[in-house]
Amino acid sequence: MLSFSHEVPSLAQAHPEEDIRRFKFKWTLPRLIVQLLSLLAVNAIALTLIFPSLKLKSIPLGLPILASVNSPFSAVYSSFDLIQVELAQPEFPWIALGTVLLIGAVVGRAFCGWVCPVGFIQDIITNLKGRLDFVSPRTHSSAKKLKYLLFLGTLLISGTLGLALYLGVGTDYKTALGVLASGPFIAISPDGTLFGVVPTLIGLAKDNFSSLFTRPPTIQQVWVYLTQVPPLLALRILILVGFFGAAWKVPRFWCRYACPTGAMMAIFQKYSLAGIKRDPVKCTKCPHCEVKCPMQINILDLPWEKFNDPECIMCMECIDACPHGSLSPKFP
Repeated sequence: MLSFSHEVPSLAQAHPEEDIRRFKFKWTLPRLIVQLLSLLAVNAIALTLIFPSLKLKSIPLGLPILASVNSPFSAVYSSFDLIQVELAQPEFPWIALGTVLLIGAVVGRAFCGWVCPVGFIQDIITNLKGRLDFVSPRTHSSAKKLKYLLFLGTLLISGTLGLALYLGVGTDYKTALGVLASGPFIAISPDGTLFGVVPTLIGLAKDNFSSLFTRPPTIQQVWVYLTQVPPLLALRILILVGFFGAAWKVPRFWCRYACPTGAMMAIFQKYSLAGIKRDPVKCTKCPHCEVKCPMQINILDLPWEKFNDPECIMCMECIDACPHGSLSPKFP
């Protein structure tokens, strides 16, 4: 009778990385739940449309997310929106800046990845698409500077207006700015259009829906209606359409290249207490983490002890993607 001294290796022994991947904690589902709850909480005033008896009111609290002060459904507001509004009054935005400083120092841009409704919408679009498309490194490096230009440009307009009004010489300046006076970015931000303008237009269309069938407009009448659309409204709709198209093409396009709030929080992300560490013993320099990063960060080029890249939104996708368990959150 023949006997064998060796044992057949188990599945875990044959593929240890598969075992790690199967049993390690996954961040994707908890983040999705938090994002969904945040979307509902940020726009909680919309519940009064379903339950009129609810007495919900907005709280003048600023968070580093996109939640427009022009949306009738916002329960809280964007810190960046409040900064613009207060400078135009003019008042110094102590509370809004203090909130940004506190949150940024502790978790950096984590609110972009976990709380912001616009970030959640972009993630849903990417998941529906089913794959991540990447931009060439040169284009990506240049394009991500745009959000800093928008951030500085907005602060320049709002800041100079606030200073001029404080000195008592800004009345003509404010009149010249028109609707931009209360916030240059507020006037064009896609969150205000999506959660404010679009519901209003839907309501108007609903009120006139029956008349479209009884007396359908002619082509000439439609053209007249279109020519009467205010230029700013047309621009806002165009930006919103572009937002959805860009989000389909590039993951987190708005967060990467166009969000002034993201630019503001990126300043703090580099020095925040929260970060991610990479175990150099477990890491095999495989590309899984970088391939799954929606912000297209070169993770393997960053310090392994702890990295706080300004573009990192702490979504933890890289941690879930690593088959060897070499990435993990680090605090502080």
